[in-house]
Amino acid sequence: MRVRIVVPGKLLLDQEVEKITAPGAEGSFQILPRHVDVVWTLQAGILILTREEEERFFAIHQGVLVKEKALVQISSYQVMESTSLEELKETVEKNFRNLDEREKKLSRILDKLEADTLIRLAELE
Repeated sequence: MRVRIVVPGKLLLDQEVEKITAPGAEGSFQILPRHVDVVWTLQAGILILTREEEERFFAIHQGVLVKEKALVQISSYQVMESTSLEELKETVEKNFRNLDEREKKLSRILDKLEADTLIRLAELE
């Protein structure tokens, strides 16, 4: 079956695979070529694509999986790829650290804007 992974504005992957293991709302599930057509919502987790005994690992941040005949399309806001789980873990941790720093900066900016607004409102009274 053919799998396509799409992130905003980009086709990340388009290849043939034998099996897909994905993180669903009720737990992980597998799709094989003759699986019934279906739509699933995906939770944050690890997506595994298997082809000729080789596995590719993708960390996804939620998404949607649609299987229609021999085509499986996966759409997610954020996807990170690796050939090993250890490398993927390091990449995800680094990405979350960067995200945490950006959130802290944004929080400081919003706090400053709120304080400035309150000061100006007090000055108007």
